[in-house]
Amino acid sequence: MSAIRPLEEWKGRFVSTLDVLLFIREQILGGVMPEMFFGRLDVGAAAAFVHGVRFHLYCGGVEDARYQEFSAWLRDVRNEFPSGKGWAGLYLEEAGGDHRAAILRFLERCAEYDSLTRERAT
Repeated sequence: MSAIRPLEEWKGRFVSTLDVLLFIREQILGGVMPEMFFGRLDVGAAAAFVHGVRFHLYCGGVEDARYQEFSAWLRDVRNEFPSGKGWAGLYLEEAGGDHRAAILRFLERCAEYDSLTRERAT
């Protein structure tokens, strides 16, 4: 088992994909290597991780509305989910092939969306 431990309050309850990604962002900004979460430093692996989490929730009959809203915001407001390459392809291209930068950009978008929506909720 990894030395990285999820938040104690997550035990026994639904955790949104977005919350998992925010946790990963916090860990990476704190010095943990992205490979600890995605297996390798590859934006495609990060995207596959997200798809895997979403598939797992789907199989369990859980609708992750928060992540769906984030995806729609990324596509419709930020215009950063182009057809054919999605966020991963766009961010990798704009980062000049730097996978770490592309992953961090995605995680920053997660944090940006979280900040915007939490402000509206309060």
